Amino acid sequence: MFASLGQSKSNSLANAPPLGGLSTPELQQQQSNSGQLFGSLGTSTSQPQQQQSTSGGPFGNLGTSTSQSQQQQPTSGSLFGSLGVSQSQQQKPATGGTFGGSILGATQSQTSSLFSPPQLQDSQFGQTQQSGQQIEPTAGRSQPAYFDSLLERGRKRTNGVSDSSGFSELPSLQLGLGDIARRVRELGGTGAPSQSRKGTDSKAHYLLAASGISPGSALRDLNSLNSQTAAASGIQTSVAPDTDLETYVANLQSQSTLALIADGLNRSARDFETFLEENVTMEWDAQRRRIYEHFGLASKDGDPQSVNDNPLNVASPGAKGSFGRSARRGRIQNLSSSKAGSTMGGSVFGAAAMQKSVIGTPGSVSNANGMLFADVADKAGSGGPSVQDSPLLRDKEGKYAEKVQKLNEARIQERVYPVLQEFANVEAQAGEDTAGQYTDAYKALIEMVKENPQAVDASDKDAVKERQFANWYLDQMPNSPKAIKIRKQIIEGSRRFLEKQFYQSLESLISRNPREANIGGVPTTISKVRAYVRLRASRKDLVQENTDLQMLGEDYCWVLIFYLLRSGLVKDAAEYVAGNANAFKSIDRNFVTYITNYAGSTERRLPRVLQDRINSEYQQRSRIAPEHSIDPFRMACYKVIGRCDLRQRSLDSIGQGVEDWIWLQFSLAREVNRVEEVAAEVFGLEEVRDVIREIGQRHFSKGAEGSGGFGTYFFLQILGGMFEQAISYLYPYAYVAAVHFAIALDFYGLLRVADLTVSDSDLLTFNTKQLPQISFGRMLGYYTRDFRSANVEAAVDYLTLICLNSDLPGQGGKMQSSLCHEALRELVLETREFAKLLGDVRSDGMRIKGAIEQRLKLINLANQEEFLKTVTIQAASVADDNGRTTDAVLLYHLAEDYDNVIVIINRALSEAIAVDLGQEQLKLQPLKPRAQQQQEIDAQQGSSLSLTSVDDPTILARNMIGLYNANALYYGKIRPNNRDACGVLLRMSEAKARVEAGRWAEALDLINTLSILPLSAHGEMHTIRSSAQAFDTLPQVISRNVGNLLMWTITCCGRQREVLRSTQYEDRTRKEMSRELAMTATDLMSFAGLIRYKLPPRVYELLARAGQDAGI
Repeated sequence: MFASLGQSKSNSLANAPPLGGLSTPELQQQQSNSGQLFGSLGTSTSQPQQQQSTSGGPFGNLGTSTSQSQQQQPTSGSLFGSLGVSQSQQQKPATGGTFGGSILGATQSQTSSLFSPPQLQDSQFGQTQQSGQQIEPTAGRSQPAYFDSLLERGRKRTNGVSDSSGFSELPSLQLGLGDIARRVRELGGTGAPSQSRKGTDSKAHYLLAASGISPGSALRDLNSLNSQTAAASGIQTSVAPDTDLETYVANLQSQSTLALIADGLNRSARDFETFLEENVTMEWDAQRRRIYEHFGLASKDGDPQSVNDNPLNVASPGAKGSFGRSARRGRIQNLSSSKAGSTMGGSVFGAAAMQKSVIGTPGSVSNANGMLFADVADKAGSGGPSVQDSPLLRDKEGKYAEKVQKLNEARIQERVYPVLQEFANVEAQAGEDTAGQYTDAYKALIEMVKENPQAVDASDKDAVKERQFANWYLDQMPNSPKAIKIRKQIIEGSRRFLEKQFYQSLESLISRNPREANIGGVPTTISKVRAYVRLRASRKDLVQENTDLQMLGEDYCWVLIFYLLRSGLVKDAAEYVAGNANAFKSIDRNFVTYITNYAGSTERRLPRVLQDRINSEYQQRSRIAPEHSIDPFRMACYKVIGRCDLRQRSLDSIGQGVEDWIWLQFSLAREVNRVEEVAAEVFGLEEVRDVIREIGQRHFSKGAEGSGGFGTYFFLQILGGMFEQAISYLYPYAYVAAVHFAIALDFYGLLRVADLTVSDSDLLTFNTKQLPQISFGRMLGYYTRDFRSANVEAAVDYLTLICLNSDLPGQGGKMQSSLCHEALRELVLETREFAKLLGDVRSDGMRIKGAIEQRLKLINLANQEEFLKTVTIQAASVADDNGRTTDAVLLYHLAEDYDNVIVIINRALSEAIAVDLGQEQLKLQPLKPRAQQQQEIDAQQGSSLSLTSVDDPTILARNMIGLYNANALYYGKIRPNNRDACGVLLRMSEAKARVEAGRWAEALDLINTLSILPLSAHGEMHTIRSSAQAFDTLPQVISRNVGNLLMWTITCCGRQREVLRSTQYEDRTRKEMSRELAMTATDLMSFAGLIRYKLPPRVYELLARAGQDAGI
């Protein structure tokens, strides 16, 4: 750009034209190599030409004017080749100077130019003649145009001063220097200067300095010129100072009002940010700790002190986590710590901020097809199960809800409740296709836990207590005595059920076919089995054809013994064999010993010697005996009694159904110490479960269950003690049945539940020992979606059952209790059934217990105080934040925070009073009433249920303040200033009502009792000033309504004066009263003037208008 600036040219350029531009026809195609900054500034041509310039000036052709069309082809010249082009007369260029002309260009024009008059002007920097160059003389030499003269001309033009040159008639600039520089950057396509350009600019600065030019001074001058250009455009004009006092005061008031508005906006923004920080914050410390525990980087117990104080492993409010969690305490946490110092430590609600809702969003589980759990939704994909809503399903839910309610009542009264039997009765009445399989599953569980429906008290014989098997079932050591014992009980219970089920079917078949059975005589167990065998033999379906059955007398002896064993009548079978001992010795001399020892063993096991002998005989007969020569029932009896050949666990030669086959598995299964047992004889409950899993994979895979087939596999899982897998499998098909099976199992401690540290999106998960566990709490919470809006007390009964697991060892029990409390809290906030859930207050102040408080004993809360701290205060604070006044009043009253009740009432009263006269009054949203039956009972007892039907803030305030004033216990817990403010607001509300009714004198008397306005000043300014000074001491709920109170009072004064003047007769008393009212109104206007800037902006205008209407 500045390659040759300030250097002498060669002799070849001695005849060059002036540096201002090219004007001769011979040089129209010449390429100029000059390094001038403003190479062609002000150049004009009179003929069509094609110009090619290589000058480095960024403003190469700025201001160029032509009289005919031009075609310019700049190669590396100015970026504004034709900017500002205008038509003009033929011009003769004559420029000079270091920059090739004036700093802003100079043209000889008969009409106009950019900055200067027609006289050509030179640059401030002067003209530096270079050796070897000759400048052609111009028609007229211009005087030096310095920046000072330009600025002076700009001022003259701004002030409209006309000079001899006609400067004021020139057109205004369309582009300033700043705009031109910006356009240069835009057209040049350059943003931030690159490294190469930075270097070039540095060289340019050095070059300018070497030439005697100061870049800094030039920049300052250019900036000064830019500011004057803006002034020339008329952007800012000088305004004479205003000495009007009224205008100054008005401006001051406007500024004060704007400052107040800005302060209010800033305060609202801060409050909103605080709200977000309190309610939407994420417990990063807790999340980090869960991640560490999940990957084994930290123990779950952690610091004993911190764990005890924080059962959910949530960071304390003041802690600083590694993820930068804010250390601010939320409002709820402050409330729970200062007013409700619970042992919970706020952990439940901190966890709720991180995790999903416990009870889910309102809706129907059936409509969502059970998609609330990720694994269930995955199973219920295309072709998967679907739950259809129906009246039968709703009726079934209602019956189950009644049973659950009775279960909780029995738990409160510490009575025994046969939950399995009651649930089985509900399924038996359902009438569904799978109802029989569900009923059989309940009966199998009854046999496992040995539930006695006749037991009433826990002290009764054979009474099964709540959570009786939890310690056994939840033991994670597979070879521990407790684990072995519970597995034995599951095996024995399943076998007993299958045997009893077979015997019932046997009796049913005999009763339907009495002639063929021909039982005869007194029906005994043996005679019934004999009749069954006879009936089967007559139908020829005992064995395959060409198979001989051995007979003893008239009986098929081995068939009879087998079906006695199949019916569970082991002792009867032993008696039958003992009664025919001689005959059996001739048939099989050792069998009598085998069956006698088998029947006498509590574990149905033979001694080692007899076990080895019967295995040897079985193997010998099965290998040596010819086909169809041995009675198949004889071999079946040997297999059952001696547990022979455990690799082959089926009776192929005997026709058998699914129940017979599964019975054989449980008959062969034994739970022993595997260390001491022979490897070939190890077959226990775990092996049975493997067989059931294999059956499920083969025949009950996704989409291949068939109609009602899922019930069969579910039944097999229940028999195998695979309770968690059974619940997870059944849930997509019949979530109602699955939920209640889970409740029954968990009630007796036969369900492993998931804690809060695992995934909350799956129904079935596995712990670190790969033991299955069910998300029991969330399953119950999601189940209540169907009915909790219509039957909230039933939802409380279900959610209360989450605390069944509060007896878990370690932190598991505390987590389950916390989950229950969180679910109840969410239920309270969602349904807003505060009167039903948390209780109500009668008109006499007596408290009515709510559904949750009635079940305090079941939700693992020590006393009422702790309950109020963990549930009621939390719900109250949220209700207050959401603007539900009646809800917050009731909840804080139940929480015994009476001072906060008055604070909320004062706020509601203040908002109601602030409503303008003639507008619709503010109404509150009343509480949802309790049940109609309960209302009738309360009405008979003299209760008005005022808190559940009030929508007027004034009535609510009177009821509550009247209740508190009548009881010293309540009265002493309320701060005096809040109590006094409530009284003042009530009187203000009453005064407003009288103003609206047109009772002016009564309203004035009532307002005078407030002692807020100087109604009795009688023109004394010190009294008015005292009232104005006392304004600052008023509570905010009162001071915000002083403006309205002023307008009411002035209106009353004016209207009362009109009443006095409108009477037919005038007397001295009426005139005196009218004069006093006028003076009172004048005093009020003076008072308003003293507190003018403390009132809302429009209030003073309304006061002035009201004063004019009143004739003041």
